[in-house]
Amino acid sequence: MHGVALPKAREKSKGTATWSGRLKAIALANRLFLAIVILPTLVVALYEGLIASDQYESSADFVVRHAESGSSSGGFGQLLGFSFGSSATTSESYMVQEYLLSHDAVARLRSQNDLVGIFRREGTDWISRLWSNTPTPERLLKFYRHQVNMQQDDTSGIVHLTVRTFRPQDSYGVARSLLQMGEEQINLINQRTYNDQVANSQRELEEASRQLLAIQGKLTGYRRVNADIDPESTGKAQVNLVSALTANLVQAKARLQAMEGVVAHNSPQYIAMARQVQALESQVAGQSGKIAGPDHSVASRLSDYEQLVIQREQVAKTYAAAAAQFEQAKAEAKRKQLYLIRVVNPNLPVKSEFPKRGETILTVLISLFFAYAIGWLLWAGVKEHSL
Repeated sequence: MHGVALPKAREKSKGTATWSGRLKAIALANRLFLAIVILPTLVVALYEGLIASDQYESSADFVVRHAESGSSSGGFGQLLGFSFGSSATTSESYMVQEYLLSHDAVARLRSQNDLVGIFRREGTDWISRLWSNTPTPERLLKFYRHQVNMQQDDTSGIVHLTVRTFRPQDSYGVARSLLQMGEEQINLINQRTYNDQVANSQRELEEASRQLLAIQGKLTGYRRVNADIDPESTGKAQVNLVSALTANLVQAKARLQAMEGVVAHNSPQYIAMARQVQALESQVAGQSGKIAGPDHSVASRLSDYEQLVIQREQVAKTYAAAAAQFEQAKAEAKRKQLYLIRVVNPNLPVKSEFPKRGETILTVLISLFFAYAIGWLLWAGVKEHSL
């Protein structure tokens, strides 16, 4: 009898110990669930509901485009002269975004809009706001990038800008300032591009202009010294005069020769004709000397003049080519100019969009619950294998 009762007592004692262990495990699980999931969620809920300050978001959309019009563009974009097609100036857009999220932009906003004061408004909770009233540039930039965000649509190239602060007017003011700074940065890029592309052509044009003025000055000085506006026309006139005198001389000699044997040499008619021939010969010799004589002749003056004219023509061609290249460079630079187009202007927020209290609490609860569940499963598996 006693041998049969003893095993039953042991089984009863073992069953009691099993139930006691299960109850302890359940109690431990409840305490862990309370400590890991419920309490942190309650803390977050209390913070979000009672402490977290409202934040207001102002948003704007802009796009960076070239001034050139694309063949694939149409409608309103073609009327404005911008290419609203699929070819977006991605690199230029990213340049503007990087600038607006840089130390330079923060420094300008800090001086113009009291950025530190905006991020430390009185009445805001100490967790959400900027902690220090004299932050380092690195700390301020990090907080600024948390409050200012930019996202670009790769298809359309439109950049969506959002600014979150603790006052509606602050968000609106910072968003407006950022768009203005973006436009100024685009203008600076345009100016640098224009100067780089046009400066070289402009220097070549100015050099050609100086050469043209110099050779023109030499021609003017030559004309003044020789008292001859157009030596080439003067030379032609001189040659025509010598030709006419030579023709008259030939006719006079022919008439004088016809008088030989007919009219006495001492007759007044013969003497007059002989004197006319001598006068014509003297005139022809004198005018011929002016054309091709050794000193100050038309030939010597015309040679110097023609050299100056040839030089002027060469310089004029160089100037014309430089002027055409300069105009082409200006047109190319203008065609490649960038424009920041405001698709949507910043709005003045009315209702607080942040923090998203319900979403934050639910996210914390779900994340902690899954973390707890995974940890519990791992612990139970380890415990089971150890047994």
